[in-house]
Amino acid sequence: MRTLLKNGKLVLPDRVLEGYGLLLEDDRIAAVLTAEETDKAEMEKADQAPDRSVDLHGCYVMPGMIDIHSDMIESCIQPRSTAIMSFEMGLKEAERVLAGCGITTMFHSISMFREGTWDVKEIRQAPQVKKLAALIGKYRHQRRLIRHRYHLRYEIDNTACYNDVMEMIENGLVDLLSFMDHSPGQGQYKNLEIYRKHQPNEGRDLSDEEFARLVEQEKNKEMVSFEKLKKLAETAHRKGISIASHDDDTVEKLAVNKELGVKISEFPITLEVAKEAVKEGFLTVVGAPNILLGGSHSGNLSALDAIRANAASVLVSDYYPQALLYAVFRLFRKEGIPLYEAARYVTLNPAKAVGFDHVIGSIEPGKQADLLVVGEADDMPELRQVYVAGEKILDCTYRDADAQMK
Repeated sequence: MRTLLKNGKLVLPDRVLEGYGLLLEDDRIAAVLTAEETDKAEMEKADQAPDRSVDLHGCYVMPGMIDIHSDMIESCIQPRSTAIMSFEMGLKEAERVLAGCGITTMFHSISMFREGTWDVKEIRQAPQVKKLAALIGKYRHQRRLIRHRYHLRYEIDNTACYNDVMEMIENGLVDLLSFMDHSPGQGQYKNLEIYRKHQPNEGRDLSDEEFARLVEQEKNKEMVSFEKLKKLAETAHRKGISIASHDDDTVEKLAVNKELGVKISEFPITLEVAKEAVKEGFLTVVGAPNILLGGSHSGNLSALDAIRANAASVLVSDYYPQALLYAVFRLFRKEGIPLYEAARYVTLNPAKAVGFDHVIGSIEPGKQADLLVVGEADDMPELRQVYVAGEKILDCTYRDADAQMK
């Protein structure tokens, strides 16, 4: 199948080309065409002409977005604390939402918490995590709307599940691994008031004495040793899996992570740490919702401040996939960042972070044809079409307003 996309504005990694065409052949990008070459392609002999020609009417053509950190699948599978829905149905419905957000590759990011943790929803317990990872692995070999991958977020106080994590990595169920530490007094919870607000009922059920005991208990719990983390990291590297750290709050912590072989720093807590991470060669991750909200919901680093300081590499949806495309256009229209540069935060840069940039992440001949067709209305993006591996999986037609009803 040969598809010709014409009259679009192609968002390449380093520029936007207007008046160019894009030729797709089966699942690949075959060529970027000038206007003259586009016209010629349409006039080819029947056996050489494209099977279909699509007029994009001046819309932008971006690579499909790659989200390497999002836990939205949790709410699809466990919408209430006592309700676990079918995993198959949850993933099937999630991918329809994700396609509608322009996310063509999703790294579902589910934490594996230890038993007894205050934030351990059933979906975050080891048996459920392994079940979901296995299903995502199976989906790679089935006909799906988008590409599904699994990001294992391993809480390093979960000593009981260490062997489970090693086994999942060895068995090819993990596509990205991150080391997490949500202990109070450091990382995301350096401010203990934020830690308290994240407790059930915002900590209102705890007296000051009870809260102090909880903090002390969590600070002194057993943790997976550096040596054991190193073994996990070495196994992941052998399997070609990238490793991320989470909530880095000191330069010293970056040094430890570098020794472990970590290459991605997710959600650094301060601008100082984010800058140092970039200096040390880490790819830094910030949240798209942070951009739309104007700051961190946890009171930590502002994503916009990190981007303005060239201390951010990748945008992720974290918990709200709808935010990704809007954040890109916010950077473009409100911050004056060229669209090709803003788009790299959700396309080529995350592809590089997980080692997929030779296959997806940019509009280049030979790469998979994962593409978005995006219009604009009132300085906001309108997703018109989505292609995955050259197949159009979504086609949105925005209709005129209804006539006045009597």
